[in-house]
Formats: sequence, structure tokens, C-alpha cells
Amino acid sequence: MKTSKKIKTAILSIAIGMASSTAIYAKDHDNSKAPHGGKVEEAGAYHAEALIKDGKANFYLLDGKAKPMANKGVTGSVVLQFADGTTKTVQLTATGTDGFIAEDANAANYTNAIVTFKVGDKTATAKFKNNASKLYTCSMCGGSFDKPGKCPKCGMDLIEKKAEKKGHDHKEGDGHHH
Repeated sequence: MKTSKKIKTAILSIAIGMASSTAIYAKDHDNSKAPHGGKVEEAGAYHAEALIKDGKANFYLLDGKAKPMANKGVTGSVVLQFADGTTKTVQLTATGTDGFIAEDANAANYTNAIVTFKVGDKTATAKFKNNASKLYTCSMCGGSFDKPGKCPKCGMDLIEKKAEKKGHDHKEGDGHHH
């Protein structure tokens, strides 16, 4: 009987130890510790980070421990899905020593993004949701921003951006032309 109790105690100790190491692993992937302040997702043997900053969609390839990797020799693209149901594939352009930017005026407004990096003969893919609750636009310049306030280009008040529907109707005299 004593042996059976020792075995149960040992199994319980191992289970507690495994749960603790799992908690530590989850803590290492806490997005509050993302290297660039964005959101980190697993991408096969790698990780990827997405960050909307200054109205632009930035992406980063991270190593297996979610640490920044140099962008030299790395290529990438992102499939962007928008609230109106449209999608667009954009090639990523290297920026700085470890970043990539989606060079598209509307890229920061995605609702979902699937980023794919090519590192030698390996591919790393990650999916992101854009959790920005509201986006703002300038009615004069057309810029897109993630915070309300004044347009940095012209000083106009930014207005909340609504998702446009395809095939929307117009009232006569609304000033909008196609």
C-alpha cells in the first residue's frame, strides 16, 4: 500500500511540474512582451508579430523563442481580408533590420491577415485578427488612423470609419462620385 501511495504522489508531482512548465511557456508568449509591441502568433518553427503603427501594417519574423530575427534573406507576403469581404495579397517590403511593411494604403484596415515568410527552404505562416475596435479617417486627406483626434497632415477632425459595403447606394447631391 505504501508503494502505491508513493507512486500516486510522484505522478501528482510530475503533473504539477508539467502544468507549471506549461504556464511558463504560455507566459513567454504573452503579447504584452512582444518585441515590437504588437501581437505574436506561432508560425510553425517560428513566430510572427503584427503591429499597426502610424496607419501602416508592420510584420516581423521571430525565432522559436519569439525573439526578433534579421530580415536579410527573408521574403514575405500577406493576404489581407477586409470588413467588406474583399481580399488582397500584398508583397512585404523589408524595413529596418528586422521588420516588414505591407505597402498598401488600406493594409492597416484589415480584419484578418495571413502572413507568410520564406526563410531559405522553410516557410512560416501565421494568422492575425486586427483587434482595433475603431478606425478613424480624415475626410479631407483620406488617411487612416487608429486613434481619434486631428489629422496630422491637415488638422481636420478625424471621423470614425465605417465599413463600406459593396454596391452601396448614393443619394443625389451627396458629393460622392465613381
